[in-house]
Amino acid sequence: MATDRLEERSRFQSFTDLYRSRTMLVLLFLGIAGGLPNVMVTSVAQAWTSSVGWSVTAIGALTFCTLPYALKFLWAPIVDGVSLPILGRLGRRRGWLILSQILSLAALIALSLWGPVATDPLGAVVWSPSEIDAALFHNRIFFVLLCVTAFFSATQDIVADAFRADSLSSTELGAGASTFVTGYRIAFMVFGAGVLLAADAISWRIASTAASIGMLLGLAATLVAREPQLVGVVRPGLADSVVQPIAIFWNVWRWRIIALALFVLLFKLPDQLTNSITTPLLMKGLAYSAESIGWVRQSFGFAMTIVGAGAGGWMVARIGVIRCLWIFGFAHSISISGFLILALAFGATVHATPTTAPPIWALMSAIAVENIVIGMVTSGFVAFLMAICDHRYTATQYALLTAIMAAGSSVAGGMSGALAERFDYPLFLVIAMLSGIPGILLISFVRPSAQAQRVS
Repeated sequence: MATDRLEERSRFQSFTDLYRSRTMLVLLFLGIAGGLPNVMVTSVAQAWTSSVGWSVTAIGALTFCTLPYALKFLWAPIVDGVSLPILGRLGRRRGWLILSQILSLAALIALSLWGPVATDPLGAVVWSPSEIDAALFHNRIFFVLLCVTAFFSATQDIVADAFRADSLSSTELGAGASTFVTGYRIAFMVFGAGVLLAADAISWRIASTAASIGMLLGLAATLVAREPQLVGVVRPGLADSVVQPIAIFWNVWRWRIIALALFVLLFKLPDQLTNSITTPLLMKGLAYSAESIGWVRQSFGFAMTIVGAGAGGWMVARIGVIRCLWIFGFAHSISISGFLILALAFGATVHATPTTAPPIWALMSAIAVENIVIGMVTSGFVAFLMAICDHRYTATQYALLTAIMAAGSSVAGGMSGALAERFDYPLFLVIAMLSGIPGILLISFVRPSAQAQRVS
């Protein structure tokens, strides 16, 4: 029986009842396992390359390594349609989780032991090691290892997203999303901030390698988790997993699928533009130390994200997804103003690094606003995406949707460094704020009356 998962909500469920369950605990640790490779490929890689002297443009170009997140729909049908030998005995979802987590762990260790060196990889265009400086070749291998790590991490995300959507009821979607986001932020705080804080005391390689071991938490959670049991739903074969997910989307949305795709692509654009440039802005434009960024952006910011994610998940359960998207969308664009005020007040520029950093309270204010809103936005947006997926093809449909979002993130993030150098930080941040308007306007075209109804 079809259920309108976008409008269905609980009027009587308490906050603690919503978040207190074994499934939510498993999702918390799966979020940690998903966030760990993500923070290593993004924030840690940006800070590490900043510390060895890469240019802002080269650091921004690291975002292109996240393209596997945009292309994961290409192999998502395999996850939906193939049960692994041996590991498949744990269940289709759990078997794929174990495999992807082991491969992610191996890739993270290799990436950490290799590391970047002090030569800008954009300094030459040839690849043969006999023709280029050894350090330049070394950095390009580092770039390749980032891509490999992102590939295995994207595969893990495919399965974790499907596991989460298959395991939750309608009113739990927002809470499940916020719990998973909390796990992601724990990874950013404990492992991302931990690497930044420990790098000076020991070394980037040792700190990153030690952090990689955190993937074992995800493996443990997968082993104790229950395989989702969906009543009346037959898992498709590989052939159906390739064709039917798209056919079902088309049958429900018809030409409105264009509006859906544009909404998914653009709704998080403000954050996607600013995320890749935040570390260079804080380190080079405002002279904050890696230690300060680690404590404030990762640790304090993590706490603020939990607040936002928890509130966002509860709001989705109480007032519905669509109303929350309107609220969160406007707040999303406005939240960037904290960094804009910081850049204007203290003269941040890509052309020079000041001798002293602004007061730490100024950074905390901007980080607090940004992370509370991002937590709320993610809870509502992920709940929306899960709500319009068919249980039979969750991995593929969710991968298609998040691939569209990731494509926007990769392209916007990859261009952000060049845009910041072209316009400088203040004007770039104004552009990022205004970029949220199209996504907000598209909410009217993805309302429940025209939505996919999820088969349950």
